[in-house]
Amino acid sequence: MAIHEDIQSISDHSLYKTVAPIATAIMLASISWIFTMVLDVENKSLRNEQAITVIQNDSEDVWDDIEKLQSDVTNIRIHIGNGYNNPHDK
Repeated sequence: MAIHEDIQSISDHSLYKTVAPIATAIMLASISWIFTMVLDVENKSLRNEQAITVIQNDSEDVWDDIEKLQSDVTNIRIHIGNGYNNPHDK
């Protein structure tokens, strides 16, 4: 029985020596990949947040331009309605 136990402990020990570095390498690679993916997602979310801020600022500028255009159109209609430069009067 002692020989069988010695052979089994040697095989277990060599198996451990073979599998442990491979398992460690796989674990480190997995952790590195997850860490890299988390950083990529964080960078993408930051860029998206900045893009949303820029789009919101641009949309506010567009609304200001639309209000100014409406004011200009109203002033032109008032000016034409008062008879100035009315093409139908000629």
